Amino acid sequence: MTINEPPFKRLGIRALFLVWGAPHGSHRSEFMAQHLGMDLKHIYITAKRGKYYAPFKYFGQLVTTLIFLVRKRYQLVFVQAPPIFSVLPVYLYSLLSSTEFIIDAHTPSLLGPIWAWTLPLHRFLSRRAITTIVTNDYLQKLVASWGANAFVLEDPPIIKPSISRPMRLKNGALNVVMVSTASPDEPVEEVLEAARDLPEMCFYITGDYAKSRQYIVDSAPPNVHFMGYLREDFYPLLAAADVIVDLCVEDHQFLSGANEALGLGKPLITSKGPVLEGYFNQGTIHVHNTPTGIRQGLLEAQDKLAELKADMLSLQAIRRREWWARADRLLTLIQQEMNLAPTGESLG
Repeated sequence: MTINEPPFKRLGIRALFLVWGAPHGSHRSEFMAQHLGMDLKHIYITAKRGKYYAPFKYFGQLVTTLIFLVRKRYQLVFVQAPPIFSVLPVYLYSLLSSTEFIIDAHTPSLLGPIWAWTLPLHRFLSRRAITTIVTNDYLQKLVASWGANAFVLEDPPIIKPSISRPMRLKNGALNVVMVSTASPDEPVEEVLEAARDLPEMCFYITGDYAKSRQYIVDSAPPNVHFMGYLREDFYPLLAAADVIVDLCVEDHQFLSGANEALGLGKPLITSKGPVLEGYFNQGTIHVHNTPTGIRQGLLEAQDKLAELKADMLSLQAIRRREWWARADRLLTLIQQEMNLAPTGESLG
């Protein structure tokens, strides 16, 4: 079925997707809002991070969020975590209103060492939410062990952007784009070592390394180009790539960059691991996060480029059908919890 109107709009549910933080990195919240028919609101006092800023900005964002919710009176609020503190004002508001909420829990909020001390709060809030959305079965079992409802929904299929100004990359070379946020869990130095042994390939790495890790930029071979944090040029860069690379050392992480490769039908190189190998099982080469593993993966991709692209387009169609089927089940759960009559319509 062709989706003429997003489901929450069609059902007359005033829904919000709330994010504490500036728009950057993952596009999951943006596409979830677009696909399901929610307003998207980013609330942040400062984009600066760190333990000295956190108490002040979180308190300010809590107050700002409460005021926003009182003014807008949404019936349903999806809240991105981390930080789990973003759910607190939504929960408090729900005590004074008929508003229901859902937690969209990214892997770091549940498994990241920096957020481990907040798990008791996460447990408390998850038990009071309609559900906590996670990206894989491992995380679902973890949240369910708290006595909370958990629902698996991977990143939505991207809405392929219209690109008015294609990015021009080097002719005659295999152009490799590494999707990165300059996070410590990304093996970028291993990619640089692989690139040094593959001078005939051109590498383009996103993420603001010059701001936080200049030594990595300084150590790069000449065939590597650091693109910084991209906004308008992000999809033109991905569209111009021959191969997209997205790597992570965490076993249970679902990678948005890998999902963007899927949405654009681009051959993908990503890390070995149960989540990534289970979901991206066509059009993809899974590698160990070592210079040797990454180099071998790139050479294999170069040899099988057409085959990988065809397989990725096939996987794209499969995963889109699966996503809408899961979204159907999520909508049924929401209707039950909000005491809404089911429509009997399929979303996709």
